[in-house]
Amino acid sequence: MSKKSGEIRYPHLFSPVTIRGKVYKNRMKAAPTMFVHANYFIPEISENLYRMVERRAAGGFACVSTGEMPLNFEEARTIFQERKIDFDHYEGKDFEIAKAYADRIRAKGALCYFEFSHEGSRAEEAKEPWGPEDWVREDGVKVKGMDEEMMAKVCDDYYRICKFARACGFDGVLLHGGHGFQLQQFVSPWTNHRTDKYGGSMENRARFPKMIIDACRRGIGEDRIIELRFSAEDGVPGGMTIDDTVEFCKEIDGMVDIIQVSNGLKWLGSRTKTFSSFLEPHGLNVEYAAKVKAAVKKSYVSTIGGFNGPELAEQVIAEGKADFVEFGRQGFADPELPNKTLEGKEDTIRRCVRCFNCYPGFCEHPTDIPLWDKIGPEAAAKIYSPASMGSCAINPKTGFGFYPETLPEPKASRKVLIVGGGVGGCQAAITAVERGHQVILCEKTGKLGGTINFTDRDEDKVDLRNAKNVIIGDALRSGAEIRLNVEVDRQLIDEIQPDAMIIAVGAHPFVPAIPGIDKAMNALDVYDRMYELGKHVVIVGGGLVGCEVGLHIANHGHDVTIIEMLPMIANETFGYYRNALLTEMDNRGIRQILNAKCLEFTDAGVRIQRDGKEELIPADSMCFSMGMRSNDGEVQRLKEAAGEIPTWVVGDAKHAGKVADAVHGGYLAAMEIV
Repeated sequence: MSKKSGEIRYPHLFSPVTIRGKVYKNRMKAAPTMFVHANYFIPEISENLYRMVERRAAGGFACVSTGEMPLNFEEARTIFQERKIDFDHYEGKDFEIAKAYADRIRAKGALCYFEFSHEGSRAEEAKEPWGPEDWVREDGVKVKGMDEEMMAKVCDDYYRICKFARACGFDGVLLHGGHGFQLQQFVSPWTNHRTDKYGGSMENRARFPKMIIDACRRGIGEDRIIELRFSAEDGVPGGMTIDDTVEFCKEIDGMVDIIQVSNGLKWLGSRTKTFSSFLEPHGLNVEYAAKVKAAVKKSYVSTIGGFNGPELAEQVIAEGKADFVEFGRQGFADPELPNKTLEGKEDTIRRCVRCFNCYPGFCEHPTDIPLWDKIGPEAAAKIYSPASMGSCAINPKTGFGFYPETLPEPKASRKVLIVGGGVGGCQAAITAVERGHQVILCEKTGKLGGTINFTDRDEDKVDLRNAKNVIIGDALRSGAEIRLNVEVDRQLIDEIQPDAMIIAVGAHPFVPAIPGIDKAMNALDVYDRMYELGKHVVIVGGGLVGCEVGLHIANHGHDVTIIEMLPMIANETFGYYRNALLTEMDNRGIRQILNAKCLEFTDAGVRIQRDGKEELIPADSMCFSMGMRSNDGEVQRLKEAAGEIPTWVVGDAKHAGKVADAVHGGYLAAMEIV
């Protein structure tokens, strides 16, 4: 209900709804992120997990869910689960840990859910997982087909955990039955080939899931909410389709209060659209949700998938395609989204760029290499550690294991000079002003944004462009003095006399000494020189930049070939991001030549060597992308000019990296000025 001059801009999004006596103040819910059981076993991030949900509640979401809790410690056991959690006693440490979630969410004005799950045949740490039928998983683990005694045990566990959630004070439970988990395994014809009363027709395949829902209702009570998360499709050949899901939802209509329509399979999260990338549309499950909503009469319908702003969410509710919209990774990017929308400050929302910085995922593309093999087990363990997750590329106040209050408070207001107006410098300015300092930011060009201003012309980078513009806008609104077209030298430093200086002068493309390279265009220059490109374009250098520029060129109708020295392309990235990138490259017909050394750029094309033989790759136009190098000379010049003034170097100027490095680096540098 954003108001500008009395205008109600999002009337549907901010219309309340009451279910079983529980009032949802708007139609925006904060979806679960990060396992709730991590709070039991990783104490160093416990407070972060509470703050994660607390901020979303304070940010205005109508309902906030915890992350998922494994149903039990036996056949449902999953990662990070070190012992059995006591769901039978409503006092003691185990109870208090869960209860604190409910207390802290409710205290900030939101309804609260307790999420739990049983991954069935895919339970990661179970010695003998249970599923619809006997089979052996790809990793050699034997799955036990469930008999009725096993089903009764699982139903009793659901009943017990729901009673536990009720005693903790949760307003409802989120039963995670999607993403290839146990309920979905029974519904899907791909995983359920039973010939008894639990297989065959949809009535039979829905029988055990309905038993589970009945058990949940008995446990949680008639005055609390049950929301079921379920996938629209498996996303694999022969798998469950939206038609199957619609028929299943008819079977459970009214048994659950809300059906949340997600998609895909957890272990193929990127390839089956469980987690959307920057290359996919926002709200990618909306049409699936609309089909479910048209089919059910009693249950409400919610949808999730790539939502990062109020505009599309309002449209979905207004068009009757869903009753609620769930925001997942957006909760890391900006938990204040509902409040900012209500206040008419949509242009200040830091919108999720879907980069997977908060959750990198695992190898899915056939050419990906597990990080354990690529960078070693110790380095990989740090990346996949819970303490390393939850860090948002565009929100520096995130990251499990990060506590801002542990950093020193300023002793006085300092005069801070920031050199460089990229996102790192802009974030440093925002944070320094917030800390009470007097800030002057100097940018030698006429425009803020730095290297990622290329996003202004890249259709695939709309999300990153928006984030960049919001950070620039925050800097301009912060109260910092912004000086454009100003190059900092010793004279200016002597004139300003800063108490501290942050150097954020970025990096430059590396130009190797390859014969004829003057005939080729640097990849980052392509955006401004697209009109110069011929039909057949060859890019030398298949790192992240080369691949993304290649996508941009291909999107404009050119034939693209990428040449890479290594045996794999986009080597510096991995997991869900890499899978999405390479899948899209395949979709756009980009040719890859690997294990190839560039010998020369010629008028006819690129001369390379591979397998001990030389060959010419014909090209109408040639580009190169050989990485970036920090502007070390500029950094050294500024440090010398600063003399005894304390200096910090951030972003690409420190180490050529990603947006996350610049934003977090600028923030931390400003936080260290006391």
